[in-house]
Amino acid sequence: MNLQDLKKQMPNIFKRVKNDVRKIYRRHRAGLSLGLVEMGICKGGFIGGMHFPPGTDIVMNKTPLKIILKEQPFEIVWAYTYHILLHEYIHSLGVLDEQLCRNITLRISEKIFKESNHPAIILAKNGIATFFPNLPLIYAPPDLKPEVQIEYIYNFDQESYDYIS
Repeated sequence: MNLQDLKKQMPNIFKRVKNDVRKIYRRHRAGLSLGLVEMGICKGGFIGGMHFPPGTDIVMNKTPLKIILKEQPFEIVWAYTYHILLHEYIHSLGVLDEQLCRNITLRISEKIFKESNHPAIILAKNGIATFFPNLPLIYAPPDLKPEVQIEYIYNFDQESYDYIS
């Protein structure tokens, strides 16, 4: 799988995230957008995604996506994408405290996936760098520029557009 293929899967993964949150956490929000940005990796860690309250954008870091796509099977890529979208979606629901958001992300993942060895649960318990065994200490893409250029995923939050008939 490559990044182009994953981008096509992201709306469906997000739909699953929203359904799972509604089922377990009984909260819902519509009208979100997803953007992909090259943020690089720094000091052996990285930002997987961000949400800027009270806005409608979720932004994912393309750099780790490209690495995990090269090094891991689809199941891990899917779980990583699900985990980042779940975590940022919970932030978009008004949970601004990072530790509380991590706890809710773990609780939802455990209730949905049940098996303790499911990659989404492992990510929620151990952190997003778990499936990056060869994470470079410092990596910035050669085309990384000081300004942020967001590549939006169209038709991301499909339920938000269902009212147009």
